[in-house]
Amino acid sequence: MIKQNISKTLKKVGLEGFVSLKEIEKEISKTETPFQSRLLLGILSRIMHTKDDEAARLFIPAVTEWKNYLPHKDLDGLSPAEYLEKYPPGPYERRFISELVNEYHRRLEINPQTGRAEVGSPDEFFDVEADFDRFREEYLNRIPLEQPFVKAGGGLMTIKEIIIEERRRNGCPERALNKISIKIFAENTAEGLGMKMAAIEDAYYEAMQELVRMQNEPSRRSRKRVRAIRKQFERDEPYHRCSIAPHQFYLNYAMVLFLDDVEIEKVISLLDRALSYKPDYKQALEMKRRLLEW
Repeated sequence: MIKQNISKTLKKVGLEGFVSLKEIEKEISKTETPFQSRLLLGILSRIMHTKDDEAARLFIPAVTEWKNYLPHKDLDGLSPAEYLEKYPPGPYERRFISELVNEYHRRLEINPQTGRAEVGSPDEFFDVEADFDRFREEYLNRIPLEQPFVKAGGGLMTIKEIIIEERRRNGCPERALNKISIKIFAENTAEGLGMKMAAIEDAYYEAMQELVRMQNEPSRRSRKRVRAIRKQFERDEPYHRCSIAPHQFYLNYAMVLFLDDVEIEKVISLLDRALSYKPDYKQALEMKRRLLEW
């Protein structure tokens, strides 16, 4: 069902044949959270530009859930779903983690009376990941009123100690007893995703403005800056090839390689990529014709 929903999404937004399920699986497997991947972020950007609500409903849960069914080295080759089936969390762990997440979400909610959340400031950058890490440690070190287990040596147990003891009694592997790795990732929030996409697109726009200036005024051309832009395009290519105008990106990428005196064959290969998205793209056709005649 996960793969079917992603396939439907790619077809709906015109990326079928340009992005494969194998590529998406590879991206998911190498990141902690899907939208750390520029490829998946680019697909989401295209969905947002097409304003296809159904595609968003299909895509976001599917790529998020897929990670749970891929093998993890730190879980002895098991997927998270298989690991949880083999070592299910006990009732105390489930309750405490649920309360942790709910309490933190309440801290992020906007108070209608003040127009502000409990945490963060509208005038300063707010690092939600670092803030959650601090909150998680504070929460896990609380001492709850209910003490289901007797602590060795006496005294009261913290929430973390209760979870560890419950895991031990349920046969959880010794090396995993202390691993309470619940996290919040900034890119999993709407604001975080928007900021990440905006940063990539702003950098692209600024690079294009600089390239235009170099073309109009050859004396301002800088090999160092051309190389820097080339590296930027290489890094962000997975995002741009899923964007609303990938043909324009590949034409611009080809121009950067040309300015960097790269082999003509590589420049033409990027022009062919542009034409694969838009076969009648006049600028790419004209540049390719001139290069072949050169």
